[in-house]
Formats: sequence, C-alpha cells, structure tokens
Amino acid sequence: MFKPKMLLKVVSVILIIAGVLGLISTVISYVMIPQMGEIPGVDMSILEEAFTPLNLILSVISSISCVCAGIFGISGKSAKWASVFAGIWTVILIISTVQGIVNGTFTFLVVLDYLLPALYWWGLYQSK
Repeated sequence: MFKPKMLLKVVSVILIIAGVLGLISTVISYVMIPQMGEIPGVDMSILEEAFTPLNLILSVISSISCVCAGIFGISGKSAKWASVFAGIWTVILIISTVQGIVNGTFTFLVVLDYLLPALYWWGLYQSK
C-alpha cells in the first residue's frame, strides 16, 4: 500500500474518465464507420486503413490499461500494479507515436499526449 498524493489522485481521475471515453469511442467508431458507406467528398480508404485490427487491439488495451492505472493510482492499494498498467499505457502511446511517424501523420501536438503519462509517473513517484 502507498499513500497517493493529490497530483496522482487528480491524474488518476482524469485517466479513468479518458479511458472510459476512449473505450466508448472506439466501440462506436468501429461499429459506425464501416456502415457509413460512401460519403461524397470523403476519402474512405484513409478511414479503412486507420481501422485495422492492430489499431483496434491497441485502442482497447490502451483504454483498459488507462482505466486500471487510474483505479490503482487513486486507491493506493498496489504501486506495482499501478506501474504495470501505466507502463502498458505508455508503451502503447509510444507505439502509436511511431505509427504516426511511419504513416506521415505525426505533428508536434503529439508531444502533448505525453503530458498526462508524465504527470502520472511523477505523481506515482511522489507517492512512494
């Protein structure tokens, strides 16, 4: 057991909300996009390339690990499991960034995606 500091509690709540919303949006997008058919003026091949089984698996695992890291971070029961789930989430974030670089969709705004994991890791470090 460890005593979570305020930073870890706040970031954990944000992670839980973001993870649940991510899981809901993943399910909705994978159900709705293929049924949309052809939309005039929209290149559907880009959407079809983005919705691969690998991206689906990464999105679901990322959302679940985000929620689990938030739950373990706010409860303070196990620093080990909080680190494991935060590590999985961070690795998937790195994989997503590499995919963006390879696909040519990388922008410098992606750096903002690393703000929340950095705050979580810092809060976890302070709480130990």
